[in-house]
Amino acid sequence: MNDESSADSAELPELPRREPYRTWLGSLVVVAIIVLLVGTLVVVDGTTSGAEEIPPGTTIEVGEGVTYVPADGWSIIREGTTPGSTSQVAGRGGSMTVQAGEWDGTAAEEVERTRRRILADTSLRIVGEGSFHSAGGLTGTRLAYVGPHAQGRAWVAVDEDADVSVVVFAPGAAETSRQVSGQVDDMVDSIRMAGAGS
Repeated sequence: MNDESSADSAELPELPRREPYRTWLGSLVVVAIIVLLVGTLVVVDGTTSGAEEIPPGTTIEVGEGVTYVPADGWSIIREGTTPGSTSQVAGRGGSMTVQAGEWDGTAAEEVERTRRRILADTSLRIVGEGSFHSAGGLTGTRLAYVGPHAQGRAWVAVDEDADVSVVVFAPGAAETSRQVSGQVDDMVDSIRMAGAGS
C-alpha cells in the first residue's frame, strides 16, 4: 500500500513554476510620481499662500471707517482678510488682525466677548488688563494673554455713538513677540476710526 501511494504521488503532474514578478521598478515609478506631485503642491502652495507684500506707508481700510498703516516689511494675509470687516497682516514672528464691525452694545460687553474668544483656546490665560489711548484716537481696554507656545495682546475700542467696535489681536510665538511688539504698537497707534477724536 505504501508502494501504491508513492507511485500515485509520483504520477501527479508537476505544477508549472510561476516566474516572480519584477515589481520593484513599478513601485519605484509610483513613488517617484507621488514625490513629484507632493513636491509640486508644496511649492505651489508656498508661492500662492496669500501673503502679499505691502508697499511702505500703505493705508488699509478695514471697514466701518476704520483704517490703519501696516509696519514696513509686513504682508497682508489674504486668507485672514474679509473685505469690509477684517484685515490681517503678518511679519517675522507675529501677526496682527484688525476687526471692525457694527456693535450695538457697551464697551464692557465687547471686552467680555473678546475675553471669552481668547479663553476659548484653553491653553491661554489672561495675565493683564488695562486701559489704553492710541495716537490715532482709540480709547479702550488692552488685554495681555499667554500660553505654552504663544503670547499676545488684544485691544478693544467701541464708539457707542456710532455703534462700531474695533478689536485688534496680535498673537505671536513666545520667542519673537518682544521683537515685533514695537511694530505692533505703531500699527495700533496708526488705527483711525471715523468720528474718533485724536
